Amino acid sequence: MPVDYSIADRVVELSFGKFDKAGAKLDFPKPGTLSKHLQVLLNQTERPNLSHQKTPMLATAGVEMWHRAIHSFLWSVALSDTSPLWASVSGYYSSHFVMRAFAHSMGIFKSFSEKKLIQVVVENGQFVCSTLNWNNKASGEHAFYWKAVKGHPRLISNDLFHDNSERDPKSDASHRTFANYTDHLCAYSPMEFPTVNSVAKSVEKISRIRLHSVTHPSREDYPDLQNVQILAFQRIVSFHDFLDEKVPKSRFWRAHRRPSWCKDVMMYQVEDQGVEQAISV
Repeated sequence: MPVDYSIADRVVELSFGKFDKAGAKLDFPKPGTLSKHLQVLLNQTERPNLSHQKTPMLATAGVEMWHRAIHSFLWSVALSDTSPLWASVSGYYSSHFVMRAFAHSMGIFKSFSEKKLIQVVVENGQFVCSTLNWNNKASGEHAFYWKAVKGHPRLISNDLFHDNSERDPKSDASHRTFANYTDHLCAYSPMEFPTVNSVAKSVEKISRIRLHSVTHPSREDYPDLQNVQILAFQRIVSFHDFLDEKVPKSRFWRAHRRPSWCKDVMMYQVEDQGVEQAISV
């Protein structure tokens, strides 16, 4: 089956809604809980049910991936001067974790161990893990998640989201691959770490870049940190706004939409009247 985005939206609402029951805990499960549980289920039958008790893991996995995106973005900003190499790679993974945040929240998942692409759908009051029919060329983890998220009606016309092919020299993946594997980058300097306050100021500058005013990073312009970091930030904000719209009263989302560990440095909106082009960050 292809991705059913109307069901994906419903899964977002239902999985986050599980936390609104009296006594529901608002913490995160142990690392790997969702992937390990899906591995067991997919080993048992072709279209296994995900129990109502386990469905909240879709919400927790999505929000934790979003937190991971924020963490990677902030370290990208912090490393801009001392290590453009790792600032570039961390900035890319910030964007990739946003894609996984969207996908997991919608019930879309790639099982590496079982080599299956699934969407959790709702059938007769049950959550069912249904296998997706997918072009093999886009079945790698990065290509799969970026393409699956791009197909959502809310995002399909949004320039922040696109197919992410390493074969395209002007793609996020191609830029990341260049940073990871190209020889003789020679991009090293003495290690100097910025203050939290200086990172916060850089984030504030990034937040003032007008939405959609930057292009996708290019390997020819490596490290191209302005584009990498601005795109990561605006994608982080997109997920934040997506959940604010879909589940505005969710107890779990309200508890975790402002993580305490970055409260002094992170922002969650793009200024409406931001500047048209990148400024020094």
